[in-house]
Amino acid sequence: MRYIHQINQSHLDREHVKEAGRKSQIILFLIRDKDSLMEKTTSEDKYEFIYSLNPTPDFNPSTPLVIGMYNGAFGTMDLNMQTDGFVQKSILETPLSNQLALYLIQELLISQKGEQYHLENMIITLGDYLVKRENMQSELNCKLKMGLTPFQIHKIHRYVKKHIDRPVLTSELAKVVELSIHYFIRVFKRTMGETPHQFVMRLKLEEAKKLLISTDESVIQVGLGVGCENPSHFSQLFKSNFGIPPLKFRKTFQNGMISLN
Repeated sequence: MRYIHQINQSHLDREHVKEAGRKSQIILFLIRDKDSLMEKTTSEDKYEFIYSLNPTPDFNPSTPLVIGMYNGAFGTMDLNMQTDGFVQKSILETPLSNQLALYLIQELLISQKGEQYHLENMIITLGDYLVKRENMQSELNCKLKMGLTPFQIHKIHRYVKKHIDRPVLTSELAKVVELSIHYFIRVFKRTMGETPHQFVMRLKLEEAKKLLISTDESVIQVGLGVGCENPSHFSQLFKSNFGIPPLKFRKTFQNGMISLN
């Protein structure tokens, strides 16, 4: 899906960006100081290449998107185009975006005025790529605010219960709800208030409590039943979570001194 399909005007001065913003919803800028990765020049202190692009109809931001590269870093600015207000964004910093921007700047520098028409596709490609990356981050932030749905939480809970007798990896849980592992970890913590690993261990230890009071299995067998092969480690986990070793918990419960809840 393409977000940008046509260059409206090229080589805008930063003073004219506000006016361009009234006509276009995307401003693509390439600004490099002489002390940046480009070779220094004595003829000019600064290179500025700013383009206004017309987005496709399905792209409709509330305010014009000013996006591009300043001094070797990718990010956004407001319509005033003051570089001290530049906000760097790592989501835009990729090998492809760097390669496109550097190639474009080099070509612009060696081209004579009025001869940059052959770079239109390159400019559109860079703008298209940066806008897609920016939208990807916006959608991710929106989903993070929303968190996991009750249905997704139920699926995760059911999966852990089904595989309670073995280690359950975070990557498995991410696949259950069809999310990338990095995104899943972030949204899970936001929704549940604990990490996926903490969630899994809590369910395992709650199941261990039930097994200790409802069966005659040894502590070792109970530990194996919830995927803890090391008896000593299981006892330590149980005590750190409930303040009492598993065997003592069983005896105390049998004596009616504590309840399951």
